Amino acid sequence: MAVSRRGTLTTSRRLREILAAHPEYRRRWQAEAKRTQEDLHQAAVAKVITHYLWDCGELSEDVPSRSLKDRVSRALNGSVMSAETLRWFIEAFEMDENHREDLWGTTCFVENDPGRGIAYTLRSRRPMVKPQRHRTISLFERYSVGPTRSLTGRRTYHTIRAMEDGVDAYFFNHEPWASGVEVLQGGALGERCTYGNGLTGIDIVLSESLRRMQTTTLEYRVEFPSDRHNATEVRRPVLARAENVDMAVEFVSDELPRRLWWCIWDDHLEGSAVWEQSLALKGRAARMSTPFVEETVVGFRWEW
Repeated sequence: MAVSRRGTLTTSRRLREILAAHPEYRRRWQAEAKRTQEDLHQAAVAKVITHYLWDCGELSEDVPSRSLKDRVSRALNGSVMSAETLRWFIEAFEMDENHREDLWGTTCFVENDPGRGIAYTLRSRRPMVKPQRHRTISLFERYSVGPTRSLTGRRTYHTIRAMEDGVDAYFFNHEPWASGVEVLQGGALGERCTYGNGLTGIDIVLSESLRRMQTTTLEYRVEFPSDRHNATEVRRPVLARAENVDMAVEFVSDELPRRLWWCIWDDHLEGSAVWEQSLALKGRAARMSTPFVEETVVGFRWEW
């Protein structure tokens, strides 16, 4: 999804300023430039982005940097800027949190079509306790709601790809009120911590450390106390891009909700949905799948 012309001009201007003025970013594109006197060498910037895409596997090494030159040029001159293109700039130059928030704050990206992908709805990032060193290439998540209208379980099948050598753990953020976490495949529980404003997580130590681009599959489940009645939603936050996402909620009781929605939020824990789509139960469950999610919170809400 691309932003409006006005939004593109604002984002492009700020992007040019950041790439030209900050030494840590300028050095990266200058290393790829044949001429270094320019304020911003667009072909060199395209090379930096191409090398990043080669390294992370998003682009075949058979594809030359000149194939991205026009796309990078359109983004920098303010004619066309997509959410994916902005993400490439930010990640290829390893921009710090202030510059990330600055650039996303100038845009009005919101992708909310489950058939195409869901992204960029967070109003602000809650802090991460550990850097994310992997990408999700498939995520299947199943929630269960029990007889007393309480959330009883969450089961996840998760395939990840290492983005660097030595990835030996996956940090799993989960609901603060969970009563237990169990790893069924692919690793063992490690250190638990509480951080930020109400966030809780635990390391899943992998059975084997991963080299860059290696994959592994995890299966884990969460249990919840039975005294938290009248559950009305489940939320799944995703920061870095997760592909092939499939979520479902099942009601294992005689009573079913009167209405149910697939929802997108702008925060992990607070606020109302910023977008929702009514769904009909199929039997006792509702399900939604989407090609990718990124920088967003997705899930279900319902009314009894």
